[in-house]
Amino acid sequence: MGADTRHVRGCLRRIASVALAAFALAFLSGCGGGPGGPSSGGILSGATGWFGGSTKIAVAPIIGTTPEVAQQMTAALVAAGKDRNLTLLPDGGKATYTLRGYLVASSEKRGSKISYIWDVNDAQGSRVARISGDEVIATRSGSDPWSGVDSAAIRSIAGKTTSQLAASLSRRGGSASAVAAASDASSAAPATTASTPAPAPSVASPKAAGVVVAPVSGAPGDGQRSLTTALKKRLYAGGVKLANGTAANVYMVKGSVKLVEASGGKQSIRIDWLVLDPSGKKLGTVSQQNTIPKGSLNGPWGAIADAAAGAAADGIIKLLPKSS
Repeated sequence: MGADTRHVRGCLRRIASVALAAFALAFLSGCGGGPGGPSSGGILSGATGWFGGSTKIAVAPIIGTTPEVAQQMTAALVAAGKDRNLTLLPDGGKATYTLRGYLVASSEKRGSKISYIWDVNDAQGSRVARISGDEVIATRSGSDPWSGVDSAAIRSIAGKTTSQLAASLSRRGGSASAVAAASDASSAAPATTASTPAPAPSVASPKAAGVVVAPVSGAPGDGQRSLTTALKKRLYAGGVKLANGTAANVYMVKGSVKLVEASGGKQSIRIDWLVLDPSGKKLGTVSQQNTIPKGSLNGPWGAIADAAAGAAADGIIKLLPKSS
């Protein structure tokens, strides 16, 4: 009887050892340490769905700059996005969001200022975020503002853009819209050139009642309304006192748009903002010029109006007396 008991106990120990070994092998397979690896459906194989997901964002063609800069910027955005768990698709494709970019270059005393604005739309086409900012690049005075754009400047813009994009999308919940940064000038709007103010009058003028922004002339689409409104907002945000068109003794800002046919299905657009003092004397002109796809401004100007106004506002404010 004792021999039979010892035999049974020995069998049970062997069965337990085999079961323990089988469990250990199954656990190691689930952790990626066994023959099956992580793809064999083990314990951690499902974790990728929770922690390895990446937001997919299609990158629309970038407007307002040269094809070379646009191509380099797209590639830089793709690379910068990987560091922030964003999958940017340069050739479109099925994505949760679409990123539409507008760039504008302007000449300043410090060099060139590249302003950018990015609209993020969801699958239904609704804008869920706007990202914007500036990058100042040292260039020769009077040179083409795009000439100083190198790979370092492009990487810097791409890094700032994707950082704000990741933060904006992470904050977004439900149907709420997120604005990633305070909007500044940038888009396919014309590049702004430095203005030349007239010499200050030797005799002080009576205190003006404010500044009147006249309706912009010559703009296609809704440019007359949208450009005029956008400039008023930008000037007001810059501390300029606005007046209505019936007021006397006011400074006047008159905007005009000219479009000229260019090669390759493009158009050259020029916007001149003429600034006059209360007596009608010209104080200076802020001019903007760029090349755009033909007919692209025949409808709503949207963000381009805000970008053009934002790029011009600083120059206009410099022409106006501080008291206006």
